[in-house]
Amino acid sequence: MTYYKVKIYIIFNNLFISNKLTVHSKRRRIMPHYLITHGDRFFGPNPGHTSKGIKQIRTLQIPDDINLVVVGTGIRFQEIYEAIKPQIPGVPVKYSPFCGSADGLEGPETDYSIILVNRKLVSQNNYLGLIETPGFDAWGFVANLPNRTLICAGGELLIALGLKAINEKGQLYELDLSIKDGWKIS
Repeated sequence: MTYYKVKIYIIFNNLFISNKLTVHSKRRRIMPHYLITHGDRFFGPNPGHTSKGIKQIRTLQIPDDINLVVVGTGIRFQEIYEAIKPQIPGVPVKYSPFCGSADGLEGPETDYSIILVNRKLVSQNNYLGLIETPGFDAWGFVANLPNRTLICAGGELLIALGLKAINEKGQLYELDLSIKDGWKIS
């Protein structure tokens, strides 16, 4: 009787492991995309990184088989690219406002109003960013990029992807289009 219990357990355990490995191998066959969020930054129009923010980005380990880099149009996103450029020499670069614009946040004393490049303050209620635009399909945007694209972006794109819970400054995320999910990897 004990023999059968053990045998059933082993068979169940092997099936469980086999199913887990199958799911894992399917996930790995789909080429991921990556997203880096900006690090600590200044407030104001088109803000750049603080020295701490640049250090946060430089410590990230970038995968070595990136096919394309897509960079937001704001300074902080271009600084991300410049900080990681030595790790990905020769990789083509494109720019997109969907990854992050030059608009910034004005400091906490203004209850985080949006500040445009021309220094005009706009309340969040009067600003239509990616998050407030239901017609913007963030996963569709990512899906139209080549496999193994690295996106230098802000938290707004990560939130538009539905990944607000994992949004942290100066982090590298892997995005899996097949399940529309992502996770921090560095």
